[in-house]
Amino acid sequence: MPLLSGIDFFKKIEQDTMVIFTTAYPEHAIEGFNLNAIDYILKPYSFDRFQSAIHKAQEYYDFLHNTDQGLKFIYIKADYSLVKIELSEIIYIEALADYLKIFLPNKKFVLTRMTMKSMIDKLPKNEFVRVHRSFIIPLKKIISIRNKTIQIENKEIPLGTSYEDDLFKIVKA
Repeated sequence: MPLLSGIDFFKKIEQDTMVIFTTAYPEHAIEGFNLNAIDYILKPYSFDRFQSAIHKAQEYYDFLHNTDQGLKFIYIKADYSLVKIELSEIIYIEALADYLKIFLPNKKFVLTRMTMKSMIDKLPKNEFVRVHRSFIIPLKKIISIRNKTIQIENKEIPLGTSYEDDLFKIVKA
């Protein structure tokens, strides 16, 4: 880049961008990390070193976008406080007008003022699915699906026609 260094170019980018610097000049490494670079690779570098930098960037991206399956809980506003809910404990979520009921073991539930869309956006997409305009369920808890009815523990959840295709794509049935 004869007119502009990589660091100067990166400084001119107005968006939040992940970057891995590759250069033959080790003296620029500190400035690269001060700019929140994901990694800084000194030339000449091996393919393994390059793969390591790419892996680090992917892990960071997954962390930022919650695509990592490591998410174990969410926080929900309820009763004038934030309530921590373990994802593995959610049996199902039911909409009631402007509220959601999050059903947990031992017949307990958490009532929160929230939309179904905002809830489904909070949950890991590979673990939860909306199956009806009023229900979100964890895929792990499905016992059976029969005649537009989903069995989860002792509860029968209706399967909405407009959500049927999405569910069957996920369970690949």
